Amino acid sequence: MAAPTEGKREGSLEAPTRHPLDWKGASFYDEDALFKELERVFDICHGCRRCVSLCQSFPTLFDLVDESPIGRS
Repeated sequence: MAAPTEGKREGSLEAPTRHPLDWKGASFYDEDALFKELERVFDICHGCRRCVSLCQSFPTLFDLVDESPIGRS
């Protein structure tokens, strides 16, 4: 992953930087790497919760995460 863009404010109206995906590389299809990245992203999402009010699916999703055998980190 690339480092955060310097000088950008949170909530900026500028378009986000799009990073190309190396879908032809062998690491793109590595299942262990995929699950590690999914855990990282889900942990960020679960911890932030800024968008909960935007979609009805989020309360259900977070309830399922909270009640899972792993629970909160």
